[in-house]
Amino acid sequence: MMNNNISVRRPELDVAKGFALFLVVYGHILNSTSRLFCWIFMFHMPAFFFLSGMTFRPEKYRNLKEFLKEKWRKRLVPYFLITGIGYVICMVWPPYRQPVLNRGWKDMLMWIFYYGQPKELYIGQVWFLVGLFMAELIAYLWFRFLGNKPVTVKCYSLLVLAWAAVNVNSFNGFLSTVFPAVHRLPWKIDTGLGAAVFLIAGYYTMKWKLLDRLKKAVWFVIPACIWFSYYYGPRQFGYVNICDCIYFPGPYYFPVAFLGIGALLFGAVVCRNWKFWQYCGRYSMPIFAAQTFVIYWVMDGIAVVTGTYYTPMREVPGSKGCLLIAVVVFLLLALGVLAWNALFLRKYTKK
Repeated sequence: MMNNNISVRRPELDVAKGFALFLVVYGHILNSTSRLFCWIFMFHMPAFFFLSGMTFRPEKYRNLKEFLKEKWRKRLVPYFLITGIGYVICMVWPPYRQPVLNRGWKDMLMWIFYYGQPKELYIGQVWFLVGLFMAELIAYLWFRFLGNKPVTVKCYSLLVLAWAAVNVNSFNGFLSTVFPAVHRLPWKIDTGLGAAVFLIAGYYTMKWKLLDRLKKAVWFVIPACIWFSYYYGPRQFGYVNICDCIYFPGPYYFPVAFLGIGALLFGAVVCRNWKFWQYCGRYSMPIFAAQTFVIYWVMDGIAVVTGTYYTPMREVPGSKGCLLIAVVVFLLLALGVLAWNALFLRKYTKK
């Protein structure tokens, strides 16, 4: 039986996922040297972990075996399925096939099955599924062993977890000296450390009904979160990326990332009735999985029309031009999901 707090679907969570999805698309087009790019990367993926935490219920699992069985089905099976589809597409399309062949099969398999982050297949973003699996596993174990401990114990344990996350690349460096063939922990364990902090925070945000309690102050909270997260984030420290465990100093990273998540989440509260964003959030998985392919297909189309190819995250001119491309890509993704659902529902109705 699920907790009464989430027995009814909350539209603001779908809207927040939709907003975060758009930021993922926009961030993968923007020039990687811009502050806007750095600001988006500071919190857009942590937001997904946080939102996952808001619907995470470790208490419903009787034991670790039951937990792993469900998470394998929901996280790792889709990871391998999407990776397989990406592989087929890249092998069929010659411009995408050559980078795969240049990297070599040994390295490709290493990235897919050891690191949990496919390379050269245009679906590298599915690392999130592996990272989410690890974050949920770490969070499940945390709740199991520390969930009933005093508040001080839980707080200090989370501080230790956050400290381990922002310093894990030191261990990864040590690992690569001992085992030169690898350069980081397997299966996104390193990313999972920081992601678990966001996931646990999302759990308590829902449990303590913080969104409802702060709803009246939303118009103050949103601009405050945006300003402080931008000023004390990219303006002061530059680029971060939870995928590669690139953080700025620990005392700053997590509070600043939470501020960015707060801006997104409270913005979703204001726009909770916007059907388009609800729809995109409900179908976040296919949109998330296909976004890189659609970005590059749009860039290929621009190259055909203009005669100039702009590499995403490197050469697309201006934030406004990037925004326009992001809007086109996102609309194509939404239309693709709509067409797929219409086709599926039609077949299902006929049956």
